[in-house]
Amino acid sequence: MPFSLKNNLPSNSIISGLNLSLQLLNKSAEKLSSGLRINRASDDPAGLVISERMRARIASLNQEIENVNLQIRKYDTASSHTLHLRSMLTEMRSLAVAASNEGFNSAAMREAYQAEANRMIGAYNFIAENAAFGEQKLLDGSEGSLADVQSLAHLDLSSAEAAREAIETIDAETSRLDNAIIEIGAAQKNDLESRLSSLRIEAENLTAAESQIRDTDFLKEFTGFIKNQMMAQASISLLAHSFLTPQSVLALMVND
Repeated sequence: MPFSLKNNLPSNSIISGLNLSLQLLNKSAEKLSSGLRINRASDDPAGLVISERMRARIASLNQEIENVNLQIRKYDTASSHTLHLRSMLTEMRSLAVAASNEGFNSAAMREAYQAEANRMIGAYNFIAENAAFGEQKLLDGSEGSLADVQSLAHLDLSSAEAAREAIETIDAETSRLDNAIIEIGAAQKNDLESRLSSLRIEAENLTAAESQIRDTDFLKEFTGFIKNQMMAQASISLLAHSFLTPQSVLALMVND
């Protein structure tokens, strides 16, 4: 290679290599610190667009999941109310069966049965009319409600015969309530919970795919970081030695 005092060609080559190593080193450091392989469009234009589209879909899926979860909580609330009403009907039937005992009950006992039945009917009807999720009624048959639970009429337990009629009324209402419980449970299980499971699977798989595109492979990137760091250090060392060569030649020329 010809010797030139004006242009140190080996040094220029080393400087170019050093600049490239420093540029790659900075990019590696950025990816390692952010955790992202794609920090700007220039890193991977197509990958960035695909990743952003995936993120938009993931955000939509997460909102759908939240919406379905709210619906499930609504159904859970309605289910809890209907099961409580079912328990109350069972207690009322027990009262009616006790009141139907002709040979044992006194007038005072029948009055006690009637008073208890009246209190339970009041509580039953209050729940049926006012059970709600937020501001949405659940059991009154209105738009958006999940069942139409009818209010109980007066149950007459004043005589054995009246008590037996009350039992029939309670059994009929129990049958209607059981149907409502089945419908609520089936809709929650087959529609909402199935939909929630599907949404979660899609969101999980899409998140994993987006991560492979967008996120940093730390092992690979750290290996590149160390490599670029070593290249930069080697270039700096070579650059220092490259400046010694012209100086050494000049010194020889002076000595001659």
